[in-house]
Amino acid sequence: MAFDPKGKVVLITGSSRGIGRETAVLFAERGANIVLNGRDPARLAETVGRMHRFGNRVWSYPADVTDPEQCRAMIAAVLAHYGQLDVLVNNAGISMRGPFLELDPSVIDSVTRVNILGAAYPTRFALPALHESRGSVVFVSSLAGVRGFAGVSIYSAAKMALTGLAESLHAELHADGVHTGVLFLAFTENDPDKTIMGPDGAPMRITRKASTTQRQAAEAVYRMVERRTRKTYLTASGRYLVFMQRHFPRLTDAVIMRSKGSIHRARRQESSQ
Repeated sequence: MAFDPKGKVVLITGSSRGIGRETAVLFAERGANIVLNGRDPARLAETVGRMHRFGNRVWSYPADVTDPEQCRAMIAAVLAHYGQLDVLVNNAGISMRGPFLELDPSVIDSVTRVNILGAAYPTRFALPALHESRGSVVFVSSLAGVRGFAGVSIYSAAKMALTGLAESLHAELHADGVHTGVLFLAFTENDPDKTIMGPDGAPMRITRKASTTQRQAAEAVYRMVERRTRKTYLTASGRYLVFMQRHFPRLTDAVIMRSKGSIHRARRQESSQ
């Protein structure tokens, strides 16, 4: 049966900015009811204001997705407000740069918690509602979750973990009609104020040419839900990486070793925040 977004309820974590916000706009344009999520109530309110043309089909709930009780409360609030949940997009995440040897333990903790627990907790509490609606859960990952690269060690590890979680959920839930998918993004355009974690844990900005727009990422999320796709790899170079890693792993390893970390090297611009 074709996916009809009209009247569906879509919860997108980390959607007060960036890819999450653009995904919310796209689903709303196609008739879905949207639940925005983020930790900052003021930023969420600003995003709701920017989406005012969709009227009462856009609602927000501030919550820290690394806190299980806040996630439990969020899902309960969504069901109380809309009466259903059809799609969960686990978009909230945080990236980092720096050699593993130089990482402050706080970076390891934060990147692990946000990228793994920040997807696992909302999914855990959303599953009964998604089971009832025979809905979808999509994990927003990265090509760094396909293959580990220098400079993004713990980020790669966390994004790889999402694949394991999604595959396990598929094995457990596919017979009940729940769709589980993973989107592997290439480097995507950022909001101007977007920061990642430096090796010391301080926020930093990086400048690097993006290969994917936020809109393209949002469209990929939508297609995964529409087609109930299990895995999507963005960009031709991303799909080439997957092919080479699968069929020629030693050659891929040799190429990456020769790159000496240049693949994820980016010009650093210290944040004033």
